[in-house]
Amino acid sequence: MNTKFLATVSMLVLTSTYAFSLNDISMDGGNPFEKYSNPRGVCIKCPKTIPPAALYNSASTSLTVKFPATGGGKVEIYRNGAKVVSANAAAGATLCYTLRNYGRGNYTVIVSGRNTVVYCRSMNVK
Repeated sequence: MNTKFLATVSMLVLTSTYAFSLNDISMDGGNPFEKYSNPRGVCIKCPKTIPPAALYNSASTSLTVKFPATGGGKVEIYRNGAKVVSANAAAGATLCYTLRNYGRGNYTVIVSGRNTVVYCRSMNVK
């Protein structure tokens, strides 16, 4: 008795799942990607953004971060796990740091543009 009941319930679940997936494909002959396009039917493309450029020179321990003119970001520098720098930058700004000035140790540099981390690097300054 329990096996027949379980088989019946599982068949109902499978058929309802299949019906919902067919409904999502749009069987009425419409565009199956309609929910991903604008009202005129043209696909919407995301604008390409230029990420900040981060350059590190290990000989001089200098870090240079150049933000594009289209958007700013944030620079965070940690030395041995403690935050030593947290700076916000405007669009088009250039930030320069010499890590040796903060002392010797293990550094982690995190550069984010808008809400995305675009550069993360660990280095050891002796």
